[in-house]
Amino acid sequence: MRRRFLLVNLPYGPFGRELAEALRTAGAEVGHMVFNAGDLIDRRGPGGIEFRGRPDAWPAAWRTLAPAWTDAVVYGEGRWQARPVLDTAGSRPRVWVLENGYFRPDWVTLERDAVAAGSPVLPRTAAAYSGHSPEAPEPDPVGPLTRPLVLAVTRYWLAEHILPIFPRHDPGFDVPPWRQAAGHLLRWLRLRFSPPVDPARIAAKGAFFLVCLQREGDTQLTRHSDLKTNAAFIDRVVEDFARNAPPEVRLVIKNHPLDPAVIDQRRAVRTSAAAHGVEDRVDFIDGGALAPLCRASRGLVVNNSSSALAALGFGTPVKVLGRAFFDFEGLTDPGPLAGFWAAPTPPDPDLFLRFRAAVIARTQINGSFEGPRLRARTARRVAERMLAAAD
Repeated sequence: MRRRFLLVNLPYGPFGRELAEALRTAGAEVGHMVFNAGDLIDRRGPGGIEFRGRPDAWPAAWRTLAPAWTDAVVYGEGRWQARPVLDTAGSRPRVWVLENGYFRPDWVTLERDAVAAGSPVLPRTAAAYSGHSPEAPEPDPVGPLTRPLVLAVTRYWLAEHILPIFPRHDPGFDVPPWRQAAGHLLRWLRLRFSPPVDPARIAAKGAFFLVCLQREGDTQLTRHSDLKTNAAFIDRVVEDFARNAPPEVRLVIKNHPLDPAVIDQRRAVRTSAAAHGVEDRVDFIDGGALAPLCRASRGLVVNNSSSALAALGFGTPVKVLGRAFFDFEGLTDPGPLAGFWAAPTPPDPDLFLRFRAAVIARTQINGSFEGPRLRARTARRVAERMLAAAD
């Protein structure tokens, strides 16, 4: 039976066209959804299927389209275009989920039906990885990604909002993209002319624990955590720190590198620290390399951020408050947060190597959705893996 792929929503930029071409070259039939003018520009070519309705009409439209396709491809789990497709995962068509890599920046993720905390192929026990080789392939570096990503997102957003050919389209953003773009620009200017974060200076102030925030609205927060905002996460961590951490220990809260500065995270940290009486022991930092910060710290606290995977590779103790595929005994601290401050449990380095190798083998592809150096090769490898899959 000839495979028929419907590309529903995809990363910004030319990757979708290159994936369609790779699938067609291999003999598959390919269609692609067009929800707005940005899709018209990014995915121009044969096989386009326009949807001009409102988001609440899309689930019914998807149920009508689905039987004609053997495979459907979505990017991430959060956009309204992907949700009805993921709700039918496990039946027909096969559902493939693309996502940014678990081990960034040189990998992308491809899984069936769900990713991250919902992954159907990544066990949550140390025993499940006991027989795996600790060797993982050395990736080909993808090179700089910020510039091509910013250009792709900007072009897509301008087309989506300036060309009024899909009048009922809903971009699906709680915060307008123009506001996010302005926030990114202002934050970049502020960081550009601010002194760099110095881990040595932070460590010189005393022993500290590091906390990494996530991008506000991330589906890993909204779907895989009871603490669905950074404010809720910050207050939970600071309150526990104030109650249970040794008095000589400090807390350093690091902003997400792609935070659009729509919410003042620094103010949220200061407000929480003052409310719990530890304003003199809590610092907020914007910027700074993760590796030296992790190595200088006593441990890392995350909601369910993939920054924890990098920290585990450095041997840093990690405490997870949300739900994550890497949160199990042997990798992360299994006890309550209250005990983490005094006696954090470090990861088993051998287990981490076996875990990393297994995750890469099962879910990761060396490459990039945005970087021009490896993008076309990434599309070919994604196509090859999907086409090789059997039921």
